[in-house]
Amino acid sequence: MIATVSRSQPRPGGSTSSRTTAGRAVAGCDVAVHVARAAAGDGCLPAVARELGEQLAADRLALPRSAVRIAAVEPSGRPTILVQGRPAPAGISLSHIDGLVAAACRESGGVGIDLVDPAEAGRGLDFWFTPDELALEPDQGLLRARLWAAKEAAYKAAGIDEELRPRTVTIESLSPGRFVWTARGRYAAAAGGGRFLTAGRHVVAVAASTPEPFTLEFAFA
Repeated sequence: MIATVSRSQPRPGGSTSSRTTAGRAVAGCDVAVHVARAAAGDGCLPAVARELGEQLAADRLALPRSAVRIAAVEPSGRPTILVQGRPAPAGISLSHIDGLVAAACRESGGVGIDLVDPAEAGRGLDFWFTPDELALEPDQGLLRARLWAAKEAAYKAAGIDEELRPRTVTIESLSPGRFVWTARGRYAAAAGGGRFLTAGRHVVAVAASTPEPFTLEFAFA
């Protein structure tokens, strides 16, 4: 069961540019992001995240919920939106962690989202970061959580459809609310920008396969 969002709230470290009412995403923003708490009886978080993503995509595309499905693209597992069984140009990304599910939708172009608990983002992740990345932020408190979330979100937005290799995703710049990224695969490359948001104690990174600025609608229930 997915909670219904009554309105979006600005979060520290990020910004919102529009609101949502009764769980309906507002037109006019580039990327719509919803984070929700899964109900106690929802045991399969990937399925709950997919349900949230399908509802978000239906709202963004102004379609009946029954017309929209999310399928996985192999070998990466990247989610793609199907409308009446046919691929749609809209981008979708999903994430889940610790009873939270998240979805980001963009009407065209790549999009990625990731949730990270800062308590689980310790120095053991340093192998995947370059010295330049580790020097991007003097305050080390949230640095690793932000870097890992940004890399995961950027990988998803890049749409390269290869297994994640964190060293091939580079965070070029980092601030409390934004980041710039590049990604390279064996046969393709991509670049873009991103935003940081918060959902409770969790860091939320949202990446788009275009540079900033892009407008963002964020809801957390």
